[in-house]
Amino acid sequence: MPEKPETPKILDEISKSNSAKAKGTTSRQQQKARRRFVIVTMLFLPVLAGVLFLAFQQFQLQQQLAAFQQENQQLTLALAAQDSQLQGFQQQLEEPLQPVPVDDASVQALEAGFQALEENLNEEILSLRQQLADFQRQQPPANEIANTDWKVFEAEYLLGIANRKLQLEGDHVSAIELIENADSSLVDSGNSNVFATRQSIAGDLARLHSLEPLDREGIYLRLGILASEAEKINLLSSMREDFENQRNADSAPLEISSSSSGFVDSSLSFLGSVFVWREWDETPEAMLEPGQDAYIKQNLQIILEQAKLALLSTDKQLYQRSLSDASDWLHRYAVTDSVIGQSLLAELDELASMDIDPALPSLAESLALIRQLTANLQ
Repeated sequence: MPEKPETPKILDEISKSNSAKAKGTTSRQQQKARRRFVIVTMLFLPVLAGVLFLAFQQFQLQQQLAAFQQENQQLTLALAAQDSQLQGFQQQLEEPLQPVPVDDASVQALEAGFQALEENLNEEILSLRQQLADFQRQQPPANEIANTDWKVFEAEYLLGIANRKLQLEGDHVSAIELIENADSSLVDSGNSNVFATRQSIAGDLARLHSLEPLDREGIYLRLGILASEAEKINLLSSMREDFENQRNADSAPLEISSSSSGFVDSSLSFLGSVFVWREWDETPEAMLEPGQDAYIKQNLQIILEQAKLALLSTDKQLYQRSLSDASDWLHRYAVTDSVIGQSLLAELDELASMDIDPALPSLAESLALIRQLTANLQ
């Protein structure tokens, strides 16, 4: 009997658990139903989109078909109108022609007018032909006009040679002649675009004409003559030998007189015969030994030959140094008080003052302009 009160509780729990299970089963079924609805909806959307697209395409095709039908109707109407026009033309052609009355006076007047007009036209044609012939005689043929372009290329070639003459040989005299020939070629070309080039060439010619001409061959000959004259100059050792020979020839026993004046005079005479006073520009570094004259003069010849080579190679520094060495050689070993010594020194100074490598103008601007001109002709 004590177990009876627990029975209702157990039944309540069982009923609650059953109701909870029923609710869980219902919620799971609802979730599954929702998932199925979503999946079906997602699958149906592409199908719906495809159906709508096909409907849109069908609508467009119907519109195009209607437009084609309308155009076809218009073409049919146009063909029908043309057929009717052709039939009208054929009927007109099949009808007999009706004679048209002609006024002979009007026809003759028209013919006279046409003849007068024809004569006027013939006269004008003859006049134009005469003017054309005169113009052709005044103007050179077309092939000659085209052939004058080679004058511009000739001018470019001459300017290039002139530039090499200036830069490599320093021959501005030949360069002037070449530049003048190039300018003449530009004039003969008849080209209207050569003004700037000719203006630059005129400036180059003005600068070249302002240069003093250098007689390189004359300087070379003067150096050769200077070397020949140097063979005749007396050296200091030769003067000493001549003095000793003269002293031996003039030496004689001296007689000493008893008078005091005679003793003084004889002493002064003896000293004058022994010592020779000479004013030196600078003290020589060394006196030559007897027999070295040929060797020393040969050294001067080598120095002058070196100056010649420097002149031919346009080596300004070597040229100036060689002439300076030759001048130092004369002051050191030669008798410069003599006429030939002074002449040699003056000639050396004059040759040293000459600029054998003057600054020459550049033809770069003229060459650039004429190359641009020839590039435009190609």
